[in-house]
Amino acid sequence: MTRIRLFTHLICSGCAEALALVQRLAAEEPEIQVEVISLASAAGRTAAQEAGVVVVPTLLIDGERLTGVPTLEELRARVQHATRTGG
Repeated sequence: MTRIRLFTHLICSGCAEALALVQRLAAEEPEIQVEVISLASAAGRTAAQEAGVVVVPTLLIDGERLTGVPTLEELRARVQHATRTGG
């Protein structure tokens, strides 16, 4: 199972696009587990600080960091790489 943690914020212009891509890929590949973490909450800010996240959107794919809005192909490649290497 591949775990994607997506760090977002309400005022982030690219976060909705990143979320849509992650949700699309998760719908195609049911072994993907998605966690969306909003920095608008205190718990989200704490989780971001613990993960070293300083910009949004940031995706952690089995711990591998990807910042910004990826293309669907880039996201798919990162997930496949994480699956092959075990994170």
